[in-house]
Amino acid sequence: MNIKRLDPLVAQRIAAGEVIERPASVMRELLDNALDANSTSIIASVVEGGLNEVTVIDDGDGIAEEDLPLLCESHATSKVASLDDLYQLKTMGFRGEALYSIASVSKITISSSYKGAKATSIQIDNGQKGNIIPGGPDRGTKVTVQDLFKEIPARRQFLKRPSTEATMCKNILLEKSLAFPDRSFKFYTDGKLRLDLPATSRKERVLDALSTSQNIIPSEMLELHENAARFSLYAVSSSPAIFRSDRSHIKIYINDRPIDDYALIQAVTYGYGELLPGGSFPYCYLFITVDPSLVDFNIHPTKREAKLRNKAEIHHQIVSMVASQVKRSLPRLIKEVQGNLTERQENLFSPSNQSGFSPVPTRTYSPSSNEKGYPYSTQSKPSDPLWFQKAKEALQENKMETSRRSEEVDIWAEQTQEVSFTYLGQAFNLFLLAQKGDDLFLVDQHAAHERILFDKVRQRQEVQPLMIPVEFEVDGDVDAYLQEKLDVYLNLGIKLERKEALMWHLVAIPAMYKSIEHEIVAFIQQHAGDAKEIEKGLYAIVACHAAIRSGESVDRTSATELLKQVFALEEPTCPHGRTFVVRLNKDELEKAVGRT
Repeated sequence: MNIKRLDPLVAQRIAAGEVIERPASVMRELLDNALDANSTSIIASVVEGGLNEVTVIDDGDGIAEEDLPLLCESHATSKVASLDDLYQLKTMGFRGEALYSIASVSKITISSSYKGAKATSIQIDNGQKGNIIPGGPDRGTKVTVQDLFKEIPARRQFLKRPSTEATMCKNILLEKSLAFPDRSFKFYTDGKLRLDLPATSRKERVLDALSTSQNIIPSEMLELHENAARFSLYAVSSSPAIFRSDRSHIKIYINDRPIDDYALIQAVTYGYGELLPGGSFPYCYLFITVDPSLVDFNIHPTKREAKLRNKAEIHHQIVSMVASQVKRSLPRLIKEVQGNLTERQENLFSPSNQSGFSPVPTRTYSPSSNEKGYPYSTQSKPSDPLWFQKAKEALQENKMETSRRSEEVDIWAEQTQEVSFTYLGQAFNLFLLAQKGDDLFLVDQHAAHERILFDKVRQRQEVQPLMIPVEFEVDGDVDAYLQEKLDVYLNLGIKLERKEALMWHLVAIPAMYKSIEHEIVAFIQQHAGDAKEIEKGLYAIVACHAAIRSGESVDRTSATELLKQVFALEEPTCPHGRTFVVRLNKDELEKAVGRT
């Protein structure tokens, strides 16, 4: 085997591949530099999705003429001077590799005026540096990146359509703008203004960003605050009236930097608990300001990850903040809402409505009509082409009102223990069906059994030593917590022994915890908070692993016994906080099929 030193250009492009994946990567790095330059206004634009051109203009401090030749050199930066600086970072960029990477796969032109001095420019074409020439903006810096990956056509094959790439670039700008509401941002696509965000407050910036793709009622977005010794929390979060079916709008920022961290996202969902229906998630934009010495961003090329030395403490505080500041209530059902909503919809779509658009097209059954095989004919057409969007917005408003009004009646309190139930069967190997009076109940079998087991494991059980202790390592804050609060786990039947700094052994657990020792260890490694939170989280893990799974067939005897215990509960919520019972009233079902 012959070892050879790579050609500098090859090495440069290999390194660039870790940082610059697509036009959105270029946009991310240029925006970071503009933000670090103390700019108050940033204008970004793309042409052909950024493949032809990406431009970012700022009104910041600018770059001195003598610094221009160093801009696109490897690891050349003004933001870090020593190794210790990496642990006191207050800037978005710090590695000095972004412009170097961009310059190796494109033609980049940088023009700048340093604090009002005469502007100068430099151009680097795929690693080939040009001369410094006069010319540029009167203030700040303009960076233009052209022909991205033109000399690496294989890389272009992995990119999406220009419109999709442009959307990714816009989303990057939106993401950055949320952490800097005091700056103004504009985004252009092929010369057309697509986004205009003036300087504003943090909550208003979140609402402005959401309004580009979501129909959100501003009054349903709450501001949450929490302060601790070496960190603080601020969140713009949705009320129980608004929720989603995914976590895509739970965003975490640490020291103004967007971070992907599932544990912190999970902390937000834990805080909401049973406030939201099962499988639903809130809108939450969480901004964590932490002592720079407690966080390390230098662990991923795109700076999307971070190591927190006090992560367990922050996790606990997030749960506590959301749980205490967002009003909790059990799911409700109000019977008259449907009637009121229907009436409002009829008024909305009636010819006499004043909303500015014509009635929704109505269809009538026509046995003689067989055009394209559809037995319907259109009686009227909307005169306003925007009628559908307006109708959608009006219905969304009604939906939100329904959600808010749904707090008036407690559906579980209405059902009485005196009335016996009839087990009807199992649907999809997921739901147990039972009739109780004029109500039909659908019960999530896994969540229900999980709750019953949860109540059982909370009772004291016999502790058994492990034949082979499980060795595991913890972070510093968890290590300190375990030394001080070891009795928290002892009271739960879990015996731990410290072997050395950051190294522990799990030596005994309750019999019911057998076979999930590693899940228990993983839980211990992530938690160092309130004893009640640890107790609940631990019991939830045990109950979840032992419960009947979705997709499993349940015999009649087991199902009936499980339903008896479910109907005896004060609240039909699982250990994770979601409601696992759906009730359908006979009258509502009759209305649904037109019998009344």
